[in-house]
Amino acid sequence: MTLSSLFQSISRHGDSYKRVLIDTDTRKQLQRALQHIDSNHSYLKICQHFQSMARVNELNDFCLSSSRSALQDFIASKVWVDNPKYWQQAHQFDGPVIFVTPHYGPFAMGCLKAVLDMGNDKTVNAFYDPPEKNPTTAIYKDVLSSLGDGFNPIFNDSRGLVRAIKCLKKKQILTMMPDVFDLSGQSISIPFFGHFTTAMAGTAFLALKTNALIMQAYCVPDNHGGVKCILHKPFKFPKSSDAEQDVYNLTSLLFKSIEQQLRLAPEHWIYLRQLDGRLGLPLPEHINFPSSKHKIMALAKSLQLDYSSIESALKSNMRGIDLN
Repeated sequence: MTLSSLFQSISRHGDSYKRVLIDTDTRKQLQRALQHIDSNHSYLKICQHFQSMARVNELNDFCLSSSRSALQDFIASKVWVDNPKYWQQAHQFDGPVIFVTPHYGPFAMGCLKAVLDMGNDKTVNAFYDPPEKNPTTAIYKDVLSSLGDGFNPIFNDSRGLVRAIKCLKKKQILTMMPDVFDLSGQSISIPFFGHFTTAMAGTAFLALKTNALIMQAYCVPDNHGGVKCILHKPFKFPKSSDAEQDVYNLTSLLFKSIEQQLRLAPEHWIYLRQLDGRLGLPLPEHINFPSSKHKIMALAKSLQLDYSSIESALKSNMRGIDLN
């Protein structure tokens, strides 16, 4: 970066650079998170995270303050998909569709684009935690309803789960955000950045229950004031005779995609600062796994599990690394 370009960057993004210097707690959280993604990260990536979050807030405010026609014009001209073929496939699918997106970038704009492009043919529903459970979701209903009646909120509770199944059985669209961290009966442990993490299994459960078409999407600000929707190829997950294993395998697959996207551009993830706290014990292939052996074995003993078989399984997965 030349001196001139540095001054231009500081001029454009002064608040982000200032926050990196002043907000030491958040900076340390982001540094710990980025260590899991790229050990060679720089302060620039932290600045980019602050910039991305500011842009998300700007776009949410725009949705709330704009007329419906102005918002429609913006989405039609400025919110675009990188693969129109995948978008069309989801639109024309004669069955239930689940859009899977983490809390990543201006994801609400992606939902609104689905409402604008597909709402005349399919009702678009968004499944998320009620504000009483997660205060950060309080703005979602107003933002996602800013285009009118083509959107329905469904809260993540026992009644909401039943509603979601009914909507999918009516061949509607459901948006799911599986990266919420919640220790509940709906959560399972899966691999994530070389460690175990707790993941919500509801997305996989609903997809398998209704045989839905799944499309993962990631929304990022582009360089022209708009929003780019990165689409992955839609797919239907093949079911086996083991329903629990299917839920685990599909949830792991979804989070593998999230991990790949975070390695490419972590700055857009709203929960980035929480990553370090979300990661549990390292997986066998991780460099820190040997130091966790005694924790695993102590837990096995406390649960009165078969100590010898667990130790044998651990050794077989270590590929020559000494556990002792």
